[in-house]
Amino acid sequence: MTVAQQDFDYYQRTIQEMYQNYYWKRIAITLIAFVLILLYTIIFRESLILNAVLLIGLAAIAVYLFNAKQKFSEVFENFLAENTPDLKIQTIQEDEYAYNVMENGEQVIRVNKNGVRNLPSSEKQYTMMVGFAKTFFSQEPLQIIYYDMLEITYEEKFRLKRNGYNSMPRFLRRFSFSNLKAGVGNIFSFVLGNIFVLFIVFRLVRYIIAMFRNFL
Repeated sequence: MTVAQQDFDYYQRTIQEMYQNYYWKRIAITLIAFVLILLYTIIFRESLILNAVLLIGLAAIAVYLFNAKQKFSEVFENFLAENTPDLKIQTIQEDEYAYNVMENGEQVIRVNKNGVRNLPSSEKQYTMMVGFAKTFFSQEPLQIIYYDMLEITYEEKFRLKRNGYNSMPRFLRRFSFSNLKAGVGNIFSFVLGNIFVLFIVFRLVRYIIAMFRNFL
């Protein structure tokens, strides 16, 4: 039995729970949005065509997420195949909010620090990182990565912060010029990639405010 086979057999239940929870949360959010828009439409009888389009879109998203949730075995086996017979060892660079998988000095995957699990491998030198891509929507959010904890590097600004070489108070760091400059690029990319989602959020805020005003 290969190292990956031993690890995947041992941690399968843990990884499956993480995978299912990831999708259940998104399905729940989608269904809540669906119900709120449906209630608004029933109560106010406004924007019927637009709301019908939004409801169809949300229903499609919920179906997509549910189907993706059912594909755990396929996704799990794909990661196992990638690490069989030899482990695929990745180079990891840590920054303040993510673990970045690096190839030839370029970032290829960002794994969200929030909710990530670092699981000891049966090959003592390595660690199995299980987490999700740091994107709002991803075709394959689950990430299973082998790496050597002793070889992890740190993004330069994050390294300086860790070592205390930052005169700016922590609560002001988000407002530094470099952080704001990077944030503008991230926000721009996010808006372009998630216009439909942002439009739904905008409509939901309007509808919730309107319903509160109606019942108060």
